[in-house]
This record gives sequence, C-alpha cells and structure tokens, in this order.
Amino acid sequence: MTGEIELPALDGTNPLGFLAALGVLDVLHRAGLPATLRWTDDLVPVALLGGAAGPDALIALLDADRERWTGSAALAGPPGSRLDDAKPQPAVLRHWAAAVLDGDRAGADLFAALVSEGAVDGNGNGKPTHLHFTAGQQKFLVMARQLAARVTGDRLAEALFGPWREDSPLPSLSWSSQGERVYALRAFNPSTDKRLGVPGADWLALLGLVFFPTCVDTRRDGELVLRTSGCDRAWKHSALRWPLWTVPLDRDTTWSLVGDSSVVGERRTVTPAVLAARGVLRILQAPIRRSDQGGYGSFGGASVLVEGT
Repeated sequence: MTGEIELPALDGTNPLGFLAALGVLDVLHRAGLPATLRWTDDLVPVALLGGAAGPDALIALLDADRERWTGSAALAGPPGSRLDDAKPQPAVLRHWAAAVLDGDRAGADLFAALVSEGAVDGNGNGKPTHLHFTAGQQKFLVMARQLAARVTGDRLAEALFGPWREDSPLPSLSWSSQGERVYALRAFNPSTDKRLGVPGADWLALLGLVFFPTCVDTRRDGELVLRTSGCDRAWKHSALRWPLWTVPLDRDTTWSLVGDSSVVGERRTVTPAVLAARGVLRILQAPIRRSDQGGYGSFGGASVLVEGT
C-alpha cells in the first residue's frame, strides 16, 4: 500500500510494541487523519502505518499530542484529590469519573481503560485494569504523568524506528515481554534492580490501552468483578490476547477486531478460515504473572493460539 511508514521497532509479538502501535493509530485518528495500521507477515512482524505525512511529521504530531495530556484529569484525578494510583476509594472514583467526563472524549476513553466503577479489591479500593503491573512504591498515575511530562521527540523516534536502547531512567510500565526479570535465572533477586526502559514506547502503549477497556461483570454469587478486554478474568494468573492482521484497518475497525470476544475472548470461537478471510495472520497470547509480594506484574513470552489459514 502506498503512503505507508514502516515502524520497525514495534514488534507485534511483544505486548509493548503492539500496544504502542495502537497508541500511534489512536493519536492520528484523533488528529483527523485517515490513519490505518497493519502488520508485516514476517518472522518478526512489525507495524505498517498509513495516513501519516512522513516520519518527521509523525514524531512532531505524537509529541504535540503528548503535551496535551499533561493536564488531563484522566492522569491526575479529580480536582483537589490528586491521585497517585488508579485504585481510589469508590467515592473518590466517582468524583474522578465526573471530572474526566467534563473533559474530552480522549480522556474518557483512557479512563475507561484504567478502571471501572463498581469493582473493588480486597481493601475496598477501585480495581484497576488487568494491565496495571505496578505496586509498592511504583504508582501507576505518577509514572504516567512523568512520561507525559518528560518523554521527548527523540524518545518517540527511538520507540518507532529503533533501536531500543533501554537506557532511560524514566518510568517503565513493565509491558515488554523482553523485560521480564526471572529470579530463577539470576544469581540474585532482581526485584531491587533499577528498571531501564524505552519511555517513548511506554507512553504510546499507555495511549494504546484505550483499545482494551474495562467493565464490571457479576459473578454467580453476585459479587462484582472487573473485566478487561482481551484478558482472562483471573487476576493472579491471567493472560492478554491480541490479533495481528495484514490488511490496513482504521482505528474503529481495529478497535472492533481487538475487542472481538470471538477472537480474543477466553472462549474463542473463531476458526482459522474465518481469520484468514478477515486478513488476520494469527492470535497471540502472553501470560500475565504477578509476584506474591505486592502484585508486581509482568508478561511472559507470547505464543501463537491460532493461525489464519
């Protein structure tokens, strides 16, 4: 397809690369551009972006969009109650939701991907998305605000075009399956390591969460539980599933595909032939693992669930 830009650093088999590509697509869509996204059919599938004028213009657009988020209620919380994490008490959560809904659609979409009213954890606080991997001294919203304030155009270019240097002390949201720190393979406990990352990719992946909204579901016993699109319902041992496709899809069509329960649900029903007819290469799954101490999360390596034929 003419007019496409290859984003060679966004590996579709890595959750961080996939989420970052979705974030780029969402930014271009909100800018009113006829943006599309697809993936190469290679051993390492990478993103192909349509609708951007060129690499320099793309980076400038992404950087300008980043700046608009620095005052967003979706990342700050309600007026007078600045939040550090996406796990507030229900009363604060209601005020947070009201503040976000008084703003623009982009903030509302991101808020819906972070938390839903009604579901609470064991302490009675709001339950965040299954893709909330921070705990302890790592506060999700603090980290998101730091990324919004300090990511630069150079870091965005690194995220899209590589190579990923993984040398930045800016916050890492732990979504790269390449960054899993496994104690069994180390001579010492890696939990005290300072995680260095690719902040441009983390920032774009944060925006990509809008394709994986949360909702509240009711169990048979009447308890309200959080559901995150594309994820298993369980919290301690969950998984994220996502498709890769070869036909250019706009933002709304991508949203529909990525959230299609027949494709990414726990009980998938789609057949390989149907996937192929829809231009889908394969469905991938990465396990979500959480530590016993504090609930720090990480992704394991992705595996192929279904191949389109």
